[in-house]
Amino acid sequence: MAALTRWLQSRFAAHCPSGWQCRAEAPLVNEAASLRLGFGARADILLEREGDGRRIWVEFEVSRADPVANHAKFATVRFFERMPADDVFVSMTSRHIVPGRAALAASTAVMMRALGIPAFQVMLLPQIDGVGVRRFNSLSLEELDRCGPDIAPEVARVLDITSALALGGGHRIHRADNPWTVGMNVRRWNAELALPSGAALWRRRAVQYFAFDPGSGLFAPSKFCAFIPGAVFRDAMGVAEPRPPEYHARAVHLMTLDVYTRLDEGDARFDGNIARKHLELNLGYRQRALGDAAPRARAAFEAWHARVAAAVPLRGQTSILIPPGYVDR
Repeated sequence: MAALTRWLQSRFAAHCPSGWQCRAEAPLVNEAASLRLGFGARADILLEREGDGRRIWVEFEVSRADPVANHAKFATVRFFERMPADDVFVSMTSRHIVPGRAALAASTAVMMRALGIPAFQVMLLPQIDGVGVRRFNSLSLEELDRCGPDIAPEVARVLDITSALALGGGHRIHRADNPWTVGMNVRRWNAELALPSGAALWRRRAVQYFAFDPGSGLFAPSKFCAFIPGAVFRDAMGVAEPRPPEYHARAVHLMTLDVYTRLDEGDARFDGNIARKHLELNLGYRQRALGDAAPRARAAFEAWHARVAAAVPLRGQTSILIPPGYVDR
């Protein structure tokens, strides 16, 4: 185990929130279950809330060649062994992970949620690039104690993203867990806006902040992209409670215009500024005024907005939110 992972375990314990217990190297199942499964499984950190026993199993993916392995272990344990329905799996992935592998892990978390398993792919140290992560990972525990990054925001990010905001209709809302999910929301918004039914729901809302998905060259309102609906998990074997008829159309658990329009505009939890700050502080996005944006990103926005201008008027100083790792070439 690299020094950075061991240090993260100690710092998470030091920053354990009030009302929670924090334990390193916690086994997912007992010895008998491990023998049945044929493998053992331990989490880097287990956060357990006092009172109701809510548990969050956290894995630190600093530089793993196969970050999906821990997703598979948790999903397999959840499928074959009884676990509390609200146990949550969180993979914290640094920017040192190869982008394609990080994307595969993020999409696996979405599939796990679609199957009724609460799972999130959360950014680890989102403001630190791969070079910085490698540098920290090469330090000793003593050196990390002297100059390591602040870990309090990392603990807060786990609790923030895994905490649900209540919404009717058989769903609850979470903040988006990573840039891959945000990019999928960008594409979902554009696909729905192109439909007459989606355009009718949107009703020409004016927008100031737009999230950018470089893979498709598309943009979408950052408030739409910063949240994701999630199923209500009840059954201990991973089968959700009876679902509303429209559930299966949303089984990939992306934001939809129907869900978005049911968010209360007066509810401060869904404020546009909160959405923008979440993308910046928790997911590593960089905000740029359109006039100050890099040339290709600005050109992409102008070409995109020319196609949707009738449905999406601009408000105030237009800004775009650029995902971490984007290089304007």
